[in-house]
Amino acid sequence: MHLLTLLFGAILVFMVGSSQGGDKCEVCYLKDCCEDPISSGGRNIKTSEGKIFGAYCEQGWTYIFRRFNGEEDFYRTWVEYQHGFGDPKWKEYFIGLDNLASFVKGRKCKVRFDLEAWPPVSPAKRFAEYSIFSIAEKTDKYRLTIGGYSGTAGDSMGFQNGQRFSTYDQDNDIDSSNCARVYKGAWWYKACHQSNLFGWYKGPVCPKFAQCVAWFHWPTTIGSPDNYYYSFKKASMKMYCC
Repeated sequence: MHLLTLLFGAILVFMVGSSQGGDKCEVCYLKDCCEDPISSGGRNIKTSEGKIFGAYCEQGWTYIFRRFNGEEDFYRTWVEYQHGFGDPKWKEYFIGLDNLASFVKGRKCKVRFDLEAWPPVSPAKRFAEYSIFSIAEKTDKYRLTIGGYSGTAGDSMGFQNGQRFSTYDQDNDIDSSNCARVYKGAWWYKACHQSNLFGWYKGPVCPKFAQCVAWFHWPTTIGSPDNYYYSFKKASMKMYCC
């Protein structure tokens, strides 16, 4: 009888332990947010190359960056952009160029930019989606390939196609100046930009030409004298590779 009591107790402890372990995962990784298309929030991602990073997931999309209140400084160094910064669970963030390049490597991906203007602009929310999207590795300075626009926000990324990434301390654009330094951001600058979503968060009026969170080809003129003098309230970039 005593032996049966001990055996029953051991089984009960095992079952409770297994139940607790099933409800809580210390470190859980997804290869892609599309593996869990129902949930939203910060998740841990592990690429096929073993790169591990945090990202915000929403309906199967993996967010590259989110900006919505200006609390995170995006005027950062090359090394910071390589590694990423911010908090993907609750705050503004960028996943990092190394992680981004590893995530899309060898995969067919699309990318979407969501923008929100300040009141009284209506409609305040518009998007730009591109059916072609890839990022080269660091040896090619994370060169951008993007195309196949559709959406409501206007095409302000086609101009950046084929460009390498630049920061104020790593000038890879084709302009005679350092576009990142001139326009207070970091981006796939050409000579220089039609979008500057890592620019200065200052809205809705941008006090300096093209230095803020800019998207020039918004269908209506919401800045004065043009949209290079507008800074958006919210901006995000997300990818879908499944």
